[in-house]
Amino acid sequence: MRSTLSVFFHINLFFIALSSPVCEIEVPERFTVSYEALKTHGVAERCKQVHTGFRVLACELKPGPISIEYLEAVKQTPKMSVEELMAFSKQYNDVYFHQNIYHCATLAVGATLQLVDSVMKREVRNCMALGHHSQRSAANSFCVFNNVAIAALYAKKTYNLNRVLIVGWDVHHGQGVQYCFEEDPSVLYFSWHRYEHQTFWPNLPESDYSSVGKGKGSGFNMNLPWNKATTDLAAFFHVLLPAAYEVPVAREQPLGH
Repeated sequence: MRSTLSVFFHINLFFIALSSPVCEIEVPERFTVSYEALKTHGVAERCKQVHTGFRVLACELKPGPISIEYLEAVKQTPKMSVEELMAFSKQYNDVYFHQNIYHCATLAVGATLQLVDSVMKREVRNCMALGHHSQRSAANSFCVFNNVAIAALYAKKTYNLNRVLIVGWDVHHGQGVQYCFEEDPSVLYFSWHRYEHQTFWPNLPESDYSSVGKGKGSGFNMNLPWNKATTDLAAFFHVLLPAAYEVPVAREQPLGH
């Protein structure tokens, strides 16, 4: 196996006009600046570049992270006027839809699944998926689809995995991943995130340490909320790793990250 990290690339994500009259953040420059930073610091050359394509978002993952109704609604956005897109966006929290968003979101899902394939086929050692806030029937915080949850379910189904470990270290809690797997004992979700006694977004009581999963999934959701500054290394070595080693995994079966 190549000792490398994979990064996906598609020219459309750089040059498609993501114009939104209500949000100046959703612009192609977010990608170009990030990619240039990777190149400047020598990270890009250490990665295997994966040229991705579209993947059809079918119902094959159900029950999964995308409801049929929500998927069909998002599919209609390329045909909407600016006024209709603004009205559609107001249904959700911090998401700004435009006519190209379904196209770009589908590319992102395709990249995520392609990276899962690359890891499972041992072409690369690891990869990272972005997008963990959206829920089954609702976009949320710049996430149209929950790529992390999609990747985990795809890996389980396609490669017959019995256990998957999802590790989230974003400053915000990935509540969408938690909601998707909180009753699933085959997925251990560990998230450390800024919380500040529920005063930091997404301001949810279920982002606290007391949310440990439900039903059969009880004990398989681990939140480590930061109420004050601390170190990620301490959490990694003293909380995450001991918990991960307790997850029963077949000897020849790699964990999904």
